[in-house]
Amino acid sequence: MLSGTIVRIRWVKYYPSAHNHVAIGDLIHETPHYLTLLCKVYHFGRGVGTKTAFLVPNCNVGGIVEGDKAVRSIPWSQIEVINELPASTDWDVRARVYESGLCVLDNAHKTVITRAMNARPG
Repeated sequence: MLSGTIVRIRWVKYYPSAHNHVAIGDLIHETPHYLTLLCKVYHFGRGVGTKTAFLVPNCNVGGIVEGDKAVRSIPWSQIEVINELPASTDWDVRARVYESGLCVLDNAHKTVITRAMNARPG
């Protein structure tokens, strides 16, 4: 049903030290048990990173860690929210964290990833 679309998925991991996760990318396969995406992932939460700046792959910045582009499968049982994004969304771009804590993809849509937990209010 969603295969071939660009999506933003928020999911949970069920262990005490887990952070929140968002994946943004191309949904390439869907089964009754999981979704497979070619995507980048963003991990965020209290205690993840401390600076406000551009994200650099695999670096902690503004409470967010950006993972490398890869194929990932996410079980339906762990998915909280799926947002279908416009087909023109360029998701394989640098992310930007603003001083307010808003984290977006630096694309034409300014696709929202999340708001950093440890950011200064704006």
